[in-house]
Amino acid sequence: MADAPYPRGDDLQQARLAVLAAVGQGDAGLAFDVVGGLMADGMPFDSILFDVIAPLQAEIGRRWQQGDYGIAEEHAATGAVETLVALLAGSFTNPEDARHVVVACAEGDTHSLPARMVAAYLLYLGWRVTYLGSSVPASDLAAYLSDVKPEALVLSCAIVTCLPGARASIEAAHHAGVPVLAGGRAFGASPDRARRLGADAWAGHPGAIDETLRSWQPDIATAERDALAPTDEMERLESRRLQIIAEAVDAARSSEGGNGAAGLRVRADVHILFDALLAALLVRDPSVMRDFGTWHRSLAAPTHVGTASATIVGGLRSAVAPLAPTAVAYLDETLVAIELSA
Repeated sequence: MADAPYPRGDDLQQARLAVLAAVGQGDAGLAFDVVGGLMADGMPFDSILFDVIAPLQAEIGRRWQQGDYGIAEEHAATGAVETLVALLAGSFTNPEDARHVVVACAEGDTHSLPARMVAAYLLYLGWRVTYLGSSVPASDLAAYLSDVKPEALVLSCAIVTCLPGARASIEAAHHAGVPVLAGGRAFGASPDRARRLGADAWAGHPGAIDETLRSWQPDIATAERDALAPTDEMERLESRRLQIIAEAVDAARSSEGGNGAAGLRVRADVHILFDALLAALLVRDPSVMRDFGTWHRSLAAPTHVGTASATIVGGLRSAVAPLAPTAVAYLDETLVAIELSA
């Protein structure tokens, strides 16, 4: 059970700033000393995780998006935060007969910090936790779960382009006879995406995980039966992936005149957009593309945000139009989101 809430307001903001100053230097040891002082002053562990560290990671991401941090600086700060959480988790020792769960990221998802925080929180609550980290291949996940037979897989997915990987992870867990509790930003703000991918349950906040695991009655066969299969449009697009991306890149470069570094950025953006489109089609949810458009518009580079984003979407739209009318409609949602956020 979580401790009593820590006082909010100036004290909490000062705590965030102190830890941010440490991780901003990439200094996990200093951050650990700061957090140790906060806990000695009475701040409970769940407040450390979710009221101090989680907002800091969002701030680090914001600074990268706005260009205040370069990639190396963002990696240093994120690495320090992840090391900090691992150090905190290492302070808990639970008995061998404690209820056992495995925590992992979806196949393809390299954003491991949310899963690590969940693992630390469950350790704090008395669970025995095996943390597998980022981007666990589904085949390896199935073999591992078959061997260790945990009570559940807690699956994190932070990036919408990895939703097909989440589906593969869920199917792998079910093949091993293990139910799946899914969570993370990629699943959105409701259970719909998780259910459509076959998850047995969804948690909108880490605080809901413990309660769900203690009260649920998962039915793996039903969850698998209700999972959505890839659409014909998805299969057509995937079978022509290289051709479609090449056409979209050519169209975007022609409109932008992008060469050199700009051309590489266009290619990377088209790849990400294409994967987001496949994810949206898989979960039958156009809001995936609206969210993608809003996010892309928020990126910092003033020379290409907005117009270039719309150009990239338009290039992909032209390339997929002969093959996938639903994909076209979803890309139109992306264009609207870019326009509204301009």
